[in-house]
Amino acid sequence: MAPPPFSKYSPDAPEGGGGPAAAPVFGAGPGDDPGYLASLRGRTELGRMRLLMLVLAAAPVLVLAITPLIVAGGPDDPALWPFAPLVAAAAAAALAGPRTPRPMAPEDDQGRSAATALALFRQALLSRFALAEAVIVLGLPLSIAGKSELVFAAGFVLGYPLLLWLALPTRGGVERLRRRLESRGAESHLWAALLAEPVPHDYVPHDAAD
Repeated sequence: MAPPPFSKYSPDAPEGGGGPAAAPVFGAGPGDDPGYLASLRGRTELGRMRLLMLVLAAAPVLVLAITPLIVAGGPDDPALWPFAPLVAAAAAAALAGPRTPRPMAPEDDQGRSAATALALFRQALLSRFALAEAVIVLGLPLSIAGKSELVFAAGFVLGYPLLLWLALPTRGGVERLRRRLESRGAESHLWAALLAEPVPHDYVPHDAAD
């Protein structure tokens, strides 16, 4: 009795590919997205990734709140040099972020295509988050060196909108990633993978049942 073809990519599955499987919903599209908040109450891959990214997106806000406790007060007109690395880092994130993930190669097997798309989707979100988060985090040592909270505030203003744009898996964000995956003619079945629900251990695929 074989599991669905991409069960090993399920976040519930332990090392080795065992554990609960997730059956892709082939034919699903953006119109089947229940909405950001509604998806958080479900058990789909999309809901899990959205919850994860919300938790990660809260961290920079907490750092911003405690920055006055970390950075010693400085002059009202801080030096300009700490701002230059922030602008450069933000520009690099804005250029590199949309270029992830790499486009998929065409795949005849729908299950393998959905598995690959899901893995690349996860990697892309985390990579994009890291790029935007780096802009914000860079502001902290620069604000300490420049002795001004304004430097970290500038890093937050530059990096946080990038984080929301690049890494928050809204419906539009998922569609941008899907188009990127399919830019070389592949059919990713990304929505089929993201809207997958966990299935019981005794799930039998149609081909195995036949």
